[in-house]
This record gives sequence, structure tokens and C-alpha cells, in this order.
Amino acid sequence: GQAANTWKRPSQRDVGGELERDERAEVVFAEIFPPFSAPATGEALKKIIPVLDGQKYGEYISLSGELASLMAPPKLSIWGSKLYSFGTPKNNNPLLSTTLKYSHSITVECLAGATAITGDYRVRLWGYVYKVDELSRVFGIMGGGVPGHPELFALLVDKARGRELPIRKDTPGGIRVTGDAWKTLPGGNNQAIPKINPLARYAFNKVDTDGKSGDYQFRYTTGNVDESEEEMYFEFDDKDALLVEGLGIRAVANLKETGLRIAGDYHPKGLFVLLPLILLLFHTVLLSVKST
Repeated sequence: GQAANTWKRPSQRDVGGELERDERAEVVFAEIFPPFSAPATGEALKKIIPVLDGQKYGEYISLSGELASLMAPPKLSIWGSKLYSFGTPKNNNPLLSTTLKYSHSITVECLAGATAITGDYRVRLWGYVYKVDELSRVFGIMGGGVPGHPELFALLVDKARGRELPIRKDTPGGIRVTGDAWKTLPGGNNQAIPKINPLARYAFNKVDTDGKSGDYQFRYTTGNVDESEEEMYFEFDDKDALLVEGLGIRAVANLKETGLRIAGDYHPKGLFVLLPLILLLFHTVLLSVKST
């Protein structure tokens, strides 16, 4: 069991997360098997964060492990097997190769919520382990090679809005992928600025919402969420950017609609109408089988 509001911090050795000195690894996706107190009744596994080479990665990856809001369900429980991935493995495009990269060890830290956890749970990480001398053959050069822009590390093109985001590093032509350079690549915890990382986080409303108060923003600075890792308000300057690939919502009674607000405009324009039809549910599938 695990007491309410406490962390479980297994060591790298406890979870089999240690590498040999001549190995490097990348994590592609996770599976969370949530705890139950009874069939179809989940317990409060509030948060799961990875720890790469002894450094917490919760600023970027903070996953809910509760049954009702499970962000990384077991693959076999996902409808249509549409899996959330941290990035594309064995890839040298910096905008795709955002897998979690580590050189020595990995583990996870798990936070219980307001009630104790009595059932068992499991977090499973999937990825690839390489020998150091394999890296150059698998990855070659990370970044660079942008047509017409030899000075760039990567280029993000938003065709719909006619915008481009050039990404420059002090490594013209890209980064040669070696064992020493592994943690400086996208998804690593020792990158030089600008950094490229995956982002996955959840937020629960801390206070009641009502239509009279206008939009409910999941902002830590205004007291609308519990902690900074639930912050959903991003106020960027010209040195930061966020590419949104997906949005999941666990709808409850009286939640009428939701959406993204970018630079003052709603996306989509009419917002997502959630009730009675929930379009953006994320969850795991529970099957009931009866024998006759």
C-alpha cells in the first residue's frame, strides 16, 4: 500500500533501470496499470514522473495514473491502439526524435493522491537500448540538412498559418550522435538552448467552475490548479514555442464545452461541445465478459 499524499521512489536498481557503461537508451512510450480498490473502481495514483540519470523530468512529463483520467493506458486497453508516444525512435529529425534519452539509469516517482492506495499498480516503459558504437550507424547526424538553410538545426513549418519557426544551435550541420552527446539530443536532460522536449501533463480544476465567471483557465498563478506541473497557461516570448498535438478531456456533469485559446482566439472556433457527446475522452477500456 501507499499512504495518501506520499511519494513512492523506487531505485533504478529496483526497477531494472540501470545501463551498462557502453549502453545508451531511449524511451518511446509508457503503459500504466492503475490500482483498483474494487472492480472498475480506481484508486488515487495522482502523478507519475520519469527520473532520467537521477534528474526529475516532471517539468515536461507528468502523467495521471488514476483510472478515470489515465494518460498512458496498457496498449491492449486502448481503443484502436492509438498510443501516445514521447517521440519517434531511431530518428535523426530533432522535431520527431523527442524520446526520453538517458545514459546511465531510469526510474519513476509515483505520487498518491488524497486517499491511500491499497491495490497494486505497475508502470512499464518501452524503448530501445543501444551500444555506444551503434549510435552513429542508427542515428548519424541529429538535425541540420534543412533544404536552403544550412545554418539551421531544425525548421518547424506551420503551413496552415504561413509561419515558420527556425531552430538554431551552436552546432552548424547538426550534432554527431555519440555516447557523450546522447543526453544533449532532443529529449535528453543536458541539452543546450534551444531545448526540444516532449510535453505531456494533466490538470484538475482546483475550484468550482461556473458559467458566470467566464472561461476557467488551468493556471497555477491564479490558484486554479494544485501545483506548477499542472500549469496549462503558457505565456511565451519569441524564444519559446509549443506544438500541440492532442487534447484529452474527462468530462463531468455541467461541463459544456472546452478548447484552446491561442493569442486570444478560440480553437476550434466553436469550441468542443462535450455533453451529451464526449468527443475528446481519454481513458482505458474495461471489458465485461459473461460465459453461458
